[in-house]
Amino acid sequence: MSEYKIIKGFKIQVVAADPSTDLGQVWYNSTTSVLKYNAATAAGAWATGGNMGTARYGLAGAGTQTAGLAFAGNSGGVTNATEEYDGSAWTGGGNMGASKYYAGGTGTQTAGLSIGGYGTPNGRSTEEYDGTNWTAGGDTTKGRFDMGAAGTQTAGLIAGGDAGQFSSPSYYNGTEEYGGSSWTAGGDLGTGRKTLGGFGTQTAALVFVGNIPAATAISEHYDGTSWTAGGNYPAATSGAKGAGTQTAGLATGAGPGSTASNLYDGTSWSATTATSTSYKQHAMGGLSPSSASIVFGGGNAPSRLNATEEFTGPGIPLVKTVEID
Repeated sequence: MSEYKIIKGFKIQVVAADPSTDLGQVWYNSTTSVLKYNAATAAGAWATGGNMGTARYGLAGAGTQTAGLAFAGNSGGVTNATEEYDGSAWTGGGNMGASKYYAGGTGTQTAGLSIGGYGTPNGRSTEEYDGTNWTAGGDTTKGRFDMGAAGTQTAGLIAGGDAGQFSSPSYYNGTEEYGGSSWTAGGDLGTGRKTLGGFGTQTAALVFVGNIPAATAISEHYDGTSWTAGGNYPAATSGAKGAGTQTAGLATGAGPGSTASNLYDGTSWSATTATSTSYKQHAMGGLSPSSASIVFGGGNAPSRLNATEEFTGPGIPLVKTVEID
């Protein structure tokens, strides 16, 4: 039988652990001796997550807030290390077949995809993760790094990036689609660029910002065939990363390092709560919705970050403590 406490004539349920609750629900946590309630976040909120085991920049990411994946990057040297996140802590995963950084990353913790990257012989390699091991996938047709990536392990997408190390150009406009074993050409970006962000699916993706070579605020939508103009980012920048869907996205960080966070609704960007840490050359995870995304790692050589932050989006229940004066 449930236990209740009476507060000004109202019965409050007593529980040993915070429950999964609806907006407006109030309870007393008998373990922490704290009265709590669920309120909707007006503009979204960031909370500190568990630190990564290996601080690194230029890493790639995939997965969700409770099942995240971090791989590759520079940790003082180019690395092939993988880490998995369970919503509170990072643990080591299977090492990649090759060390690299600035690779494209997408998919889930148990079906991840790594594409291209700097530090590899031709920048065309694809690796697939099954939650334990990485195995080789089909090579891309064009070597590149610092690209936008979206989709899944069996329906992936890459666009733009820097192909200058491998052939040309440095501000590439090419798009490729992955079917689970091989890559084929997609529609070209309207504006070729590198250090861009990307998220969404193979048939409903968004890429934004980047260098052309100057920093740009341009966003573009992909429908599986061609790219069209989207809403401009609040500021011209490069290196911002994103998560979510084409109509419900979240972006963080920037080229020079930034705490700015912005939400995308399919038409326009709007500012939301800033992160606690300034992010650059970082990674994000969060498929759908963007209201449960995660940002981690990053830095600026020679500095490296192991920080993690978790996002709760607008209108999503957020546990609050009742404060008594």
